[in-house]
Amino acid sequence: METIPDILLTFDLEEFDLPEEYQQTISKEAQIDIATKGLMPLLALLEKHKVQATFFTTAYYAEQKSEIVKKIAEKHEVASHLYYHSVYDDAHILASKLKLEEITGKEVRGFRMPRLKKTDLSVVKEAGYLYDSSINPTYLPGRYNNLAYPTTLYKDKKCGLWEMPFSVAPFTRFPLFWLSFKNIPFFVYYYFCRQVINKRKYLHLYFHPWEFTDISHIKIPAYIKRKSGEKLLQRLEKLIVKLQKKGARFISVGDFIQQQT
Repeated sequence: METIPDILLTFDLEEFDLPEEYQQTISKEAQIDIATKGLMPLLALLEKHKVQATFFTTAYYAEQKSEIVKKIAEKHEVASHLYYHSVYDDAHILASKLKLEEITGKEVRGFRMPRLKKTDLSVVKEAGYLYDSSINPTYLPGRYNNLAYPTTLYKDKKCGLWEMPFSVAPFTRFPLFWLSFKNIPFFVYYYFCRQVINKRKYLHLYFHPWEFTDISHIKIPAYIKRKSGEKLLQRLEKLIVKLQKKGARFISVGDFIQQQT
């Protein structure tokens, strides 16, 4: 019997503070507003195609938009993306989990560090998480070199926490994250996705809701804001439809990991 591939579609639901990396001032209100404007059509698309996803959410965003996050938790997994997207504190690893559980009324099983910065996994484990998902097992100049990390689900040897890396193309480790999705031809991206599915039987991707609103007017690099808004939403829908036609099942990261154990 042919194995049904699992698609782990994940989104970092955060305040849109990225312009500040490029010396652009943006108010907290605008950061939340832009993220929400991208989130709403994204949620509608997922509902249209009956797709379950995982939303790694900052506690700060959840505090500002608690009703929206509650509704997300009814159909999707809500995981932690720390308390704030630009403030790092080990204490926030537990605090964000508790706040998200208070808002959603559901257990928060997963953690993803903002900007995929390295963190002490023992602290994540002690906070009660099932898994971490902060490893892109590739080389990204100026950001990280994770070529020594496994490319599939594994348990950290020191603390026993599950680690769910993002999918990369077999052999080359070409990253299939949000930047490649919008910057390379769709047929090339989809070809790499099919390679991963054929070899691993699952595919793990990540994006940001703020990508799905128009950010063309913001002074950030073109490769970041390329195909934002409706164009990117259409591209994501095309990917979802093609994967569903291949019989793929969309599942949350937490459910996927629990099925492996």
